[in-house]
This record gives sequence, C-alpha cells and structure tokens, in this order.
Amino acid sequence: MVLAEGVEVDLGPLGRARVTSLLGQGGQGYVFEVRRDSGESLALKWYKPESATAQQYDEMQQLVEIGPPHQRFLWPLSMARVASEPSFGYVMHLRHPRYLELSYLLLNADRDGNPLDVSFAAIFELCRQLSYSFLRLHARGLCYRDISFGNVFFDPAGGDVLICDNDNVGIDNGTGRVLGTPYFMAPEVVRDTTYRTLPNTDTDRHSLAVLLFYTLFLGHPLEGARTDAGVRDAHWLMKHFGTDPLFCLHPERAENRPTDIVRQYWRIYPQFLRDLFVQAFVEGLERPSARVTEGQWIKAMDRLRDGMLTCPQCGTTNFWSPGQDTVECWHDRTVMQPPFLLAVGRRTVAVGPQTTIRTDHLMSGVDHPTVLGQVRQHPDAPERWGLHNASDFSWSVVYPGGQQFQLQPDRTIELVAGARIQIRDATVHVRRPGAATAAAGA
Repeated sequence: MVLAEGVEVDLGPLGRARVTSLLGQGGQGYVFEVRRDSGESLALKWYKPESATAQQYDEMQQLVEIGPPHQRFLWPLSMARVASEPSFGYVMHLRHPRYLELSYLLLNADRDGNPLDVSFAAIFELCRQLSYSFLRLHARGLCYRDISFGNVFFDPAGGDVLICDNDNVGIDNGTGRVLGTPYFMAPEVVRDTTYRTLPNTDTDRHSLAVLLFYTLFLGHPLEGARTDAGVRDAHWLMKHFGTDPLFCLHPERAENRPTDIVRQYWRIYPQFLRDLFVQAFVEGLERPSARVTEGQWIKAMDRLRDGMLTCPQCGTTNFWSPGQDTVECWHDRTVMQPPFLLAVGRRTVAVGPQTTIRTDHLMSGVDHPTVLGQVRQHPDAPERWGLHNASDFSWSVVYPGGQQFQLQPDRTIELVAGARIQIRDATVHVRRPGAATAAAGA
C-alpha cells in the first residue's frame, strides 16, 4: 500500500514521524521521506503486503538491534508501524543527492546526462571504501548476500561510498531468502538448483570482486567473445556464470576475450593488480577459499595510489611499481621516471603532482585516510620538488649533511635524496629511483 502524505508512523524508540513524500519503489516495497517531530527527515522503507512476512520482520528487528558495522551502511535505525495497517517498514538516514548509483560510472554520465569527471584517485578511494566496509560487515559474522550495482552509491568528486538496501544482510550462512543478483552471484550459488548453497562471506567476496572489476575495467570479468554467442536465456546464464564460467582475461585461455575498453584498462594497470584479478576469477571460481580478501583489495588500492605518475607530455595518469626504473606512458609512449621515491615503512610512494602522504602510510588499518603532506613541484624549476606540511603539527627533518630543523604546519621543504622526515612515529626516507632500498631501513 502507498502511504498517503501526512500519515503518522510509529518509529518505536525514535518516536513518531509523518510521511512527507514518496521517493521511489521497488519489488519489495516503497521508500518514503518522513519527518520526525524533532524536524529530522529520514527514509522509510515500507514493505508491500506480500513481502511483509514474520521472517522479514524478525530479520529486520535483529539488524536494528545489531547496529551498523560501519557508517557507510544506510542501516535500519528502527522498525516502523502505521496504525491499522498490517504491513511494516523500517527507517534509515536519507541518502545525500550527491551520491550516484554505481552504474552511472559505466555510463560516464550523471542523472542529467552530463559527463562525469571521476579521477583515478576517486576510483581507488571508492574501491578501498567498499572493501573496508565489507571487511567490517564480515567481521560481525554477517554477509550482504546481494552486492551489486543497485545497492552501492558513490560521490564522483572523491569516491565516498554509501551502501543501501541493507535488508539484504543476514547471518553468515543463515538463510537462503536472498541469493543475489544475476551476473554478481558466485558460481556455486548459480549452479546449485537445489538452493542449498547459501550466501556467505566467500560468495560476498566473489560479488565484491565483480563489482571492483566493473569499477576499474568498465566491464564484467566473465563476459567476452564466448558469452556474446547464443541467446541470453536461463541456459546461457547457467553455463557462463554457473557451470562453466571463464575469466575474460584468463592467462592461458583466450576464447572469451573482452571488449577493447576492458583490454585497454587491463594494460594500464600494473601487474600486481592483474594478478589479484586472475586469483579472483581463475582459482577463486573453483575454490571459494582462494578468493581475494577485503584486506588484499585495500592494500592493492593503496599501492595504486602510491604509484600514480603523471605523464609530463600529455598529463595522463600512469602507474609505477617498486622494482621498475621507468614507466612508458600508455597514451603517448613517453618514458618517465619518478624524480624521487618516498619510503615509509613497507610502502614506497612515487613522487609526482598527485602524490600525498596520508595517515594510512603511518599506520595500518586506517579506514578513511587523511592527507598529511602534499608534494609540490617548483613553478619555475620543474626538476625541483617539495613536500608541504598539510598537517596541524610539526615534523622533524634531517638532511644528508646533518642539518636538522622542525618543519612547521603549512610550510614546505625541498626534497633531497638522503633526507629523513619524521612524521609522528613514522620516518619518510627520500631517495632516487634505483638507489639502494636499504636506505629505507637506515
């Protein structure tokens, strides 16, 4: 039933609210905006009668009691009832309009059809936040069960993520009420016609890898020349996504090669990222326990950020990896080399116009890294580079000749090979590419 404007809704411990407008509807029910007596607006998901089962109520009440694993989940805050109505719903925080459904990334357009301008840094932040959020969910003994485009929203400006439709969430291996979305479901779920293989952390990891592949390569990892043949019916779906899936960039089998755009991005990204996707969609298809974990994806996104280099000729973003002396621009073939490397613990950061030192460089397990230092290029002498203190505390600096001083906030030092910069408990070692890596342990 569609609730009329002005209808009073009982939110239990949150008090009462009134319906102000209909925001949308789906297969299970409707989403309304409601306003509490305090003036706060919330989103109300109201189930259609056929979806308003006792099991659904009990599961939603359990999620309310468990509480959100992370603030990025638009989590159920309380159950909702309307007098004399047999159905029910739940309320959650409203989604800010700056967040777009992830499918808009593939369209490269916003809701109005305007082109999107999403940077590589924003893409990596999006992937990192997704991975970290599901890491937190799984650590609670929960699984999402339906990771797909429709349930993830992102801010194109910086990559911030919101995860919606959390009534999909359940106890790991707890129920088969939600099996997932076609194309995102793990093969063992698709091919089990008895419906006994239930969603769990391992099936979530397959779905997450599909979503990350879409985000980074703009295509599906199991679609290519082989899947283009035939009618897309139930038999086609079962074969290519259940009983006989084949990674489109399989290192030994070439019969399912993808579109040109997927292959282009495959060449752009460094080998360590390609290796992870081979693990996810070759070994991981057959052995769920071999799938890439959320922690591995987080580290990969950090490495991608650390290795970003801007081509001096065309301005295109390229990627350097430890062990490489030079990088050839994928766009215009310019050969480039980072002028300096910043070694921080086990991390090595290539210096370039996009380089930052963040809180995740100083300690592991950081969720939403903040920028502490920014690399700057001298406007009149491009061969000279500096590191700007963007934090609110001083850094200790030691130059190779023994000169020591404190770098105050909002000041910049010139980068010199052999310099050591102390930021909190971490030491940043400045060196040239090709120099002995032992300097990082000095």
